[in-house]
Amino acid sequence: MGARWEGILKGESVLALPQRLGRRLFSLVPSSGRCKFCNAPFRGHYAGIFGMVGYTPSRKNPNICERCIERAPEGGALVPVSVLFADVRGYTSMAERQSSLETTALLHRFYNAASSALLGHDAILGQIAGDEVMAIFVPGLAGSGFPQQAVEAAEALLRGMGYGTPSGSWLEVGVGICTGEEYVGNVGGGGFKDFTAIGDVTNTAARLQASARGGEILMCAATYEAGAGAYPAAEPGHLELKGKRSTVESFRIRIA
Repeated sequence: MGARWEGILKGESVLALPQRLGRRLFSLVPSSGRCKFCNAPFRGHYAGIFGMVGYTPSRKNPNICERCIERAPEGGALVPVSVLFADVRGYTSMAERQSSLETTALLHRFYNAASSALLGHDAILGQIAGDEVMAIFVPGLAGSGFPQQAVEAAEALLRGMGYGTPSGSWLEVGVGICTGEEYVGNVGGGGFKDFTAIGDVTNTAARLQASARGGEILMCAATYEAGAGAYPAAEPGHLELKGKRSTVESFRIRIA
């Protein structure tokens, strides 16, 4: 599975013969939409048959099937990845001021807007916990420009919160993004597994997000450099992040 995960996540040819044959066979089934990893058809006359055995759009990303993500065996690979975290600012005080129903309704609105922005830029949704969302961008789905896809997704997310509009933001949200090589795949134990990214890239993205103010995107140097000058207004800096032994070079974008 290691070689298969690496091929899928990097967008390279899957090495195992059964997987190569499966992709070719699935591509022969007529469909206007199919899994980007295995070519399983999502629409058309035969989609129902495929769906009965798990080839249905994943909740992590509707362009991938469940069998390639949720139902895939435990395991993964070290691959290039961009990890994004978005978090609601002042959530504790907001929850204290509002009723539980009001807070829940606002969070659902946040989740929906964030998911729409992230999935629209070929992210794989990671965890959604409390006032925070996580997204993973890999070459096999988001393409070779996956770091820039992550930044564009962050911009779309903040604009979905109302930043940059005449009426202003309806929720204070900050975003952090980090890019590098990390272990990505299905991890877990005791009968539970989930698709995620684990390592320093994820930790740094979370710390960058914690340092971003509402309406800001904080990215690491690798993410910024991958944009090849696409963010001339980004403000450079060096941050002392919790748990990091040395300062982290960062670039800040403000969506006004």
